[in-house]
Amino acid sequence: MQEKLTTPEAALAMVSNGDIVALQNMATQAAPMALVRELIRQKKRELGLVVLVGGIAVDWLAASGSINRLIGAAVTMEQFGLCQQYRRAVEQGRIRVEEISESVLNARLGAAARNLPFLPTRGAIGTDLIRHDPDNLKLLDDPFGGLPVLACRALAPDVALIHAHRADRYGNIQYEPTAMWPDIAIMPKAARCVIVSAEKIVATEALRQQPEKTILPGFMVDAVVEVPYGAHPTSFFPAYRYDDELHADWTAAARDDAASAAWLARYVLAPANQRQYLATVGGAGMCDRIRLTEKMA
Repeated sequence: MQEKLTTPEAALAMVSNGDIVALQNMATQAAPMALVRELIRQKKRELGLVVLVGGIAVDWLAASGSINRLIGAAVTMEQFGLCQQYRRAVEQGRIRVEEISESVLNARLGAAARNLPFLPTRGAIGTDLIRHDPDNLKLLDDPFGGLPVLACRALAPDVALIHAHRADRYGNIQYEPTAMWPDIAIMPKAARCVIVSAEKIVATEALRQQPEKTILPGFMVDAVVEVPYGAHPTSFFPAYRYDDELHADWTAAARDDAASAAWLARYVLAPANQRQYLATVGGAGMCDRIRLTEKMA
């Protein structure tokens, strides 16, 4: 078997300027934030971002100038408010948005995952989404005599970034029982390159003891890195909850361009690795504060 274990620096070097990057993200939950920080540190530019529901990761990428377009259903930080840097970039024309529904995005990614030109859905019929995106959405007659369907053109990201509970050095990826959002089930299978950060790297034999938890086999993964608390400041159930203090701190800074730049310089650009990052955001005290009582196997 081919080893896939590497460093965040080497893994994110696989991403080229201009790539379409699919990002696991559900607002305040389960984003591969360590990989996002490395994208920013490597000064990737003109990236297209695909998200089901984007959160603080999207705001950081917008503030750093890494992205110039976004395909997704929503961008929000839920109770922490708007993604202010993203909103400002969209208003100023620095980020072009292709807003589509979750059903359409899942169909487009699902078509790419199955190597099909399109998949049908009815989720957006009756909306203006079809009129605004005629290159990717087309109404078709049902060849079997039923109601019309919406053909959603395949969307194949260049790279998918995800975070997992554990992996082996060959790229076999396992997820603990939790809310399995469609981005995990579809995005990696649709992408041409898959980069995974994992809370811990374990022996292959340990994964074989619980094969039902494997969500991606090693042959589908191009690189895997070990990053404890790699989703911070978002949550990663059942290991830890989101860091509400850091979310609130960023939200306050993001209202001002100079303040947000200083914030990113301190928390994203200055730390050279995950150990330094965790120390900067609160160290062991922060980890204890967000750690949940449930323990991963």
